[in-house]
Amino acid sequence: MLGWARDRAKVTVEDAAKAANVAPETLKAWESGDQTPTISQLRNLAEKYHFPLAVFYLPKPPADFAPLRDFRRLPDVANRTISAELARQIRSAHERRELALELHEDLNEPVRPFRTKANLADSPETVGEEVRRFLGVSDADQRRAAKEDRAFDFWRRKLEERDVLVFVASGTQGVDLNEMRGFSIARNQIPVIVINGRDYSQGGKCYTLLHELAHVLLGESALTNGDGGTGEEQRIERFCDAVAAAALMPRDLMLSIPQVKPAGERKWDDEELRRLASGIGVSREAFLLRLVTLRRASWEFYKARRRKFQDEYEATAALKAAAPKKPIAIKRPILLMSWNGRGFTRLVLRSYYDQRITLNDVSSYLGAKVKHIPALERATFQPAE
Repeated sequence: MLGWARDRAKVTVEDAAKAANVAPETLKAWESGDQTPTISQLRNLAEKYHFPLAVFYLPKPPADFAPLRDFRRLPDVANRTISAELARQIRSAHERRELALELHEDLNEPVRPFRTKANLADSPETVGEEVRRFLGVSDADQRRAAKEDRAFDFWRRKLEERDVLVFVASGTQGVDLNEMRGFSIARNQIPVIVINGRDYSQGGKCYTLLHELAHVLLGESALTNGDGGTGEEQRIERFCDAVAAAALMPRDLMLSIPQVKPAGERKWDDEELRRLASGIGVSREAFLLRLVTLRRASWEFYKARRRKFQDEYEATAALKAAAPKKPIAIKRPILLMSWNGRGFTRLVLRSYYDQRITLNDVSSYLGAKVKHIPALERATFQPAE
């Protein structure tokens, strides 16, 4: 059980031994059964692995979730073994989904099946239009949300209203953007999408959200992006990118923009791209790529600008990393609601109101202190603006 837990947590022998304050050889002796740790040492390992202490006393490893095959990554990043923090986020997403199913059952609420599907033979444009119909997204509402700087919250709410759990991966350490922007757990009931909270771009998070939704429509958990993987995986990534673009920037919406309406390819100024993209809640790069699809910009122009965009992203990330760490001026209940999502948080709170779970359960499921729960309620049930 010790070896299984460490493997699932993606923690090295050296890091685990350090957490337990023993030599690596001692840890290996515990895993082989030649020696036995103390309760205190087990608690240290449980904290390091993010597992309950009781897991170590099971007679055999529990039936585990199927691992995600791969992840959508930033360009030019080679595949590698996932980090301990990403492994924890994947496990947490699976656990919260299973908990959501149990809470629905306890409330005697049938779980609506997720019937919207797609396949690679479909036109991405048609699928993008179907996504907007399925979510009930109007051009006017999308523009309003973008103007109010809440584009990601707008799309997230729409998905949560359709019984899709949307979590934001965060925490003390967090997952590096070079490793993961987002991943999905594709299921016929309560699919899950997880977005990396280290992406501070509204447009970037929106694009990742819709990209992962496309994976759910295909019935596949997240795969590699178009820069890696097999030929089939690259085809899937291109399809998901195209669906995300068509859903976020449908042809009619784009051609309603006066600067975009005239036919023909042309060069685009950075500030103009920024202004037009922010008007509908997308990134400059995604907007420019959509212009290429609509034959309003050339592929060569996009490739030249894309390198500049990447340099800017890297420079911004370096500045953020080098900047002195300041306390985040966001109240804890707001952060908890952001990480867990309104859908999951409301389900947990409704189960408490119906006396199916205790206040301590609420605290445990949401990672919230009891004193924060009233404020968390107000944040969670606040209507959309």
